[in-house]
Amino acid sequence: MHAYLGYSFNMEQSPILVTSYVNPDLDGFSCAVAYAELLNKLDKPAIAGIFGRPLEEVNFVNEKFKILVPRISEKFNKVILVDTSEINNIPEGISIDEIIEVIDHRKNNHAESFKNAKIQIELVGSAATLVAEKFKQANITPSENSAAFLLMAIISNTLNFQSKTTTERDKEIAHWLKTHIALPANFVHQMFAAKSDLSGSRLQQNLEDDAASFDLGGKKVSILQLEIIDAERLVKERKTEILEEIERQNKVFKLDLIFLTIIDLEKNFNLFVTRNNLTQKALEAILQVKFTDNVAKRPGLIMRKEIVPLIKNYLENV
Repeated sequence: MHAYLGYSFNMEQSPILVTSYVNPDLDGFSCAVAYAELLNKLDKPAIAGIFGRPLEEVNFVNEKFKILVPRISEKFNKVILVDTSEINNIPEGISIDEIIEVIDHRKNNHAESFKNAKIQIELVGSAATLVAEKFKQANITPSENSAAFLLMAIISNTLNFQSKTTTERDKEIAHWLKTHIALPANFVHQMFAAKSDLSGSRLQQNLEDDAASFDLGGKKVSILQLEIIDAERLVKERKTEILEEIERQNKVFKLDLIFLTIIDLEKNFNLFVTRNNLTQKALEAILQVKFTDNVAKRPGLIMRKEIVPLIKNYLENV
């Protein structure tokens, strides 16, 4: 007998595994937790599970709301994938044929490859928006923990509704979630401050955990992303470490393009860091930036999920 968030079932019931990519961010983690809860409330046995280690923002929210999500070691015959629809993001040990549903919000996806899955890919700011809407449409109230995680995921993924990917649906469902959970005072600011703490080994760990790889235009591309306060200070003080980690990943994974994008949450600009010549040339053409000493700056906020289709189009037409 297994128990999960108050729901008990036997593995003989073949519960559905709801999971995301390895080392999930707050959006992937929250969607897995909340959607598993919804399925159980709909009398469909399900369990949320993660692969790898969640990112720091997940740990921060979890310190308050205390959701225990197991790391997966058992085999599941039915899997739901949330906050990703990329083939290379499927965790090791899961066959694409076992995936029965995909929920994502990215323009760049491999939806056509999931032959056995119900596909929901809609261009909103956060996958958590899609999961929260399912609760509302089913007239089911999420638990306070799930409501909190979904709300914080939407806030994080839309950069507190500042990102150009933010939609009215994100804002509307966030307002609905706020009727089910009262966040502590200054909780949003505290989360963004926690994400910005890259002291000691946290910098390298974040650069490892949040690297996302793509096959675009016949090239292997990796984009590392940080969302922090005071981006220029980080680059000034630790650029050598950042470049060394980028170069290490470039060699290990035999990449064609690789770069770090740093979003400054308070001053509303991006910094791009790389010494890869092909990458610099591509970003200069795509984003109209200029690299100086391996760093470029762009006013306004642009997220990785917005950059990916731009790189894809560039590489396919260069």
